[in-house]
Amino acid sequence: MDKCISFKIVKLQSLSGSEYNAWRCKTQFGLKSNKIFYPVLSTFSDTTENVSESQWLSDEDYCRDYLLNCLSDRLTETYSKFKIAKEIWDNLDAQFRKEEELSKSHIVDKFLDFKFLEDMEITPQVTDLENLRSKMNNENIDVTDIFLVGVIIYKLPAAWHSFKTKMYRMKE
Repeated sequence: MDKCISFKIVKLQSLSGSEYNAWRCKTQFGLKSNKIFYPVLSTFSDTTENVSESQWLSDEDYCRDYLLNCLSDRLTETYSKFKIAKEIWDNLDAQFRKEEELSKSHIVDKFLDFKFLEDMEITPQVTDLENLRSKMNNENIDVTDIFLVGVIIYKLPAAWHSFKTKMYRMKE
């Protein structure tokens, strides 16, 4: 009789330094799917998991290797000096969360600096501005519809002056 062996295949995402939040979510999913996420949350002495020390050590080693395997070669070299998975996870989080916060301000800067060009069609430019708004909303920087409409009207090129004036005079 053939034995049915089941295992989970989760595509490993390689972190190179950008898109940390997406990498973190996908890696966390992979660790949870393999039931080895708990070592990044605590040490064996602090764990609430009901596992033996030998099981903990085995899962911790697998978790550490999994994390290192999810990094680019450059980052693997840097983070392989950490001996436990929790140290790798915490240090990656400390480094890249700060960079993510900086990228949030970069998105806001791009949104505020956005200018419509007179020599281009307006519709694709509005789409570009809406895409920036989506990125901001994804980063929990809420931009309401009313605010976006106001920004679009305000940023219209000089050739649209009569339209802008008409829009400003409208109540809604």
